[in-house]
Amino acid sequence: MTSFKEKWQFFWKNVWESFKSSLLAMIMFFAASSCVFLVTLQEDMCGKLSEGLNFARWAWIIGAAVVAMLYNGFIAYANGGQGYEMLVSGNMKRMSAERLGTPMKMSSHKEEKEYRDWKGFVSGAWIGLIVLLSGLFMGANGDQINLAMADLDNDVTLGTGTVIMVFIVFLLSGWSVMPFFFANMGGFAVSYYWSCFLALAPILVTGIFYIVGAYGRRNKAIKAQEQADAASRAQQQKPQKINYGGLPGTKPNKKKK
Repeated sequence: MTSFKEKWQFFWKNVWESFKSSLLAMIMFFAASSCVFLVTLQEDMCGKLSEGLNFARWAWIIGAAVVAMLYNGFIAYANGGQGYEMLVSGNMKRMSAERLGTPMKMSSHKEEKEYRDWKGFVSGAWIGLIVLLSGLFMGANGDQINLAMADLDNDVTLGTGTVIMVFIVFLLSGWSVMPFFFANMGGFAVSYYWSCFLALAPILVTGIFYIVGAYGRRNKAIKAQEQADAASRAQQQKPQKINYGGLPGTKPNKKKK
């Protein structure tokens, strides 16, 4: 029972840690989506809704998504490096416990923060989950949303709850659903469900950069150790000067110029 309880607690610690590690990147995606939402609906900046997905809207949406992805990659890279250092600390603790019978005391070590290949993809899945849910909601209500937005004077109206949810979706994941929204406003019949596939983007970016960050920190540590070993060998091979001290007759005669 104790073992099961510990494993269950460890599982939720990993869940919470994966969520925390994705939080900054998630906020950046929210900021990018909010920017897309506020700018692309401005007629003086991006034209009328009937123009659909024009060049200006493409530029804003792609630009915002790329910035969010780059920031996501940067955060994942840093998390991967920190995870590798935590893994090294964990290995030292486990090695000492195996050889000495008691683990080393490291207050800064948290096992749930140790590097594992899958952790980056799980962290990115939190962002991907928002994209997925946004696509599912827009897909389920797509026809009604398109009719209501295409012609504001028609009899099709959206309920208050639906309007609020559309507003939230645009703010949280506008970079993924608004391309399909504007395509439909321009006369194309594109299902919002296709936006669900964009959930793979943050998952892949986070997972790949997390692994690259860990191996980058590992290679840096190996290189530093190799340089230290080379400096130590050079010091050992360096000729030692004889200290003759101050005894008479122990110093070699200097040649007179």
